[in-house]
Amino acid sequence: MIVGACGTTLTDPSSAVEIQALLDAGTATLIEDVRIALPAGAPVTVDSPIGCGLPIRINEDRTLTIFDANVTDENVDFFDDLNNRRLAWALIYLCDSNKVVFINPAAGITSSIQFVIPEQNNELQNFTGVLTWRDKAIPKQYPAPVGIF
Repeated sequence: MIVGACGTTLTDPSSAVEIQALLDAGTATLIEDVRIALPAGAPVTVDSPIGCGLPIRINEDRTLTIFDANVTDENVDFFDDLNNRRLAWALIYLCDSNKVVFINPAAGITSSIQFVIPEQNNELQNFTGVLTWRDKAIPKQYPAPVGIF
């Protein structure tokens, strides 16, 4: 997964040149070796203005879950920083199809990532949490940028 700092723009999610330039500038960050899921969104509705009418879907609350078992001091600092700022966009690599999913909501993405120490020592310490945003549009897929992931 790659995340873009607030204020950055990614115009072509399939462009390795554009993404590499953002990574080199430090305005995008590659998060490697994580497990990600994109569950169904939750509809945001308002009451119908018509008697006996159904609620009207006006938006969608969406989440992306992340699990990272690479527990290091650097990752503690990274996720702590991530929890204190908004992201502009996220690019999720789908390794089985060699595609990416581009999440680019107008109001940005917020995160809540936690450090988890399990009760049993035969389980992995990890970072787990969610990225959240509100967007009615379904995230789009693109060909993966060559050589980035």
